[in-house]
Amino acid sequence: LFVLSSGSDPTALFLNFAADKNFNDRKKMLSLGQDQGPKAEEMIQNAVKVGEWVYLQNCHLAVSWMPGLERILEDMQTKDVHPEFRLWLTSMPSMAFPATVLQAGIKLTKEPPKGLKANLRDGLTNTVNDRTWETAKRPEEWKKLLFSLLFFHAVIQERRKFGPLGWNIPYEWSTSDLLAATKHLRMYLEDFDTIPWTAMKYVIGVIDYGGRVTDFLDQRCVSIMLDKYLDASTLADGCMFSTDGIYYPPAPSDLDSVHDYLSALPQHEKPEVFGLHMNAEISVQKAESRNMLDTIISIQPRGGGGGRGMSPDMQVSLLAKELLEKVPPLIVTTPS
Repeated sequence: LFVLSSGSDPTALFLNFAADKNFNDRKKMLSLGQDQGPKAEEMIQNAVKVGEWVYLQNCHLAVSWMPGLERILEDMQTKDVHPEFRLWLTSMPSMAFPATVLQAGIKLTKEPPKGLKANLRDGLTNTVNDRTWETAKRPEEWKKLLFSLLFFHAVIQERRKFGPLGWNIPYEWSTSDLLAATKHLRMYLEDFDTIPWTAMKYVIGVIDYGGRVTDFLDQRCVSIMLDKYLDASTLADGCMFSTDGIYYPPAPSDLDSVHDYLSALPQHEKPEVFGLHMNAEISVQKAESRNMLDTIISIQPRGGGGGRGMSPDMQVSLLAKELLEKVPPLIVTTPS
């Protein structure tokens, strides 16, 4: 069971894992919603017999079918199940999710990466492998523009931490948007002799990423930022994404070299990388400090109010002592 959080999508990780285990042709995927329950049940029943994997997304959107899922899993206890059958579920936290399914399953969660460096490494790991990196028809342009696209994806994700200074509305871009943009980037590089910059920017900026954007000023910002990273100047030697020279598209090389470059990046980035003034960092630091203090206060013991002035730990200790006094002594049996 994958417990979802805002901005994270484990689907890419699941697909990579299925490919590693040679289950590409033996997996079934379905996004749950209205009237999808019977289809999901049929997929599970067939997979139990032949040993396939079933991946059901967004269980929190199929609240009415959750009792049916609980019944299906209970029935499996008395049936012969193929040893290679696996059921994968994704869901946001929901009160309607069956407790028995929670108790019976292995629960995982993937928090969205925090920081530009972590976002870059996460995007590179989820979308690029050695085969994808090395098999393009125009390797130099492909490697530089793909890294630039990864950088663009990381920047627009991290701008959310600046609140209204970053985006008027916080959008939940995910790995699926990056995967779609990567496919379109490769298509335009391999199907055209000359790179159609205008068409490529429109598809990636307005359709792939702009499809989630509802504010016209945010849409304008996305398009302008994409112009910076997907441009003919990106292919030139000496291209820089920041004035301090720390961020730039690495020279076309193997994938390990890109990972080495990302490992050397600083943990904390300046607002300038996101196109913001240095003072924008003040609002981020205030918000993080406030959240940390609120968390610390929330876990502090609260005394008073009917507890005779004792803290919760003292009340528990007193109750345990009273219960021990009421327990009868051990019964000692002697052989007759």
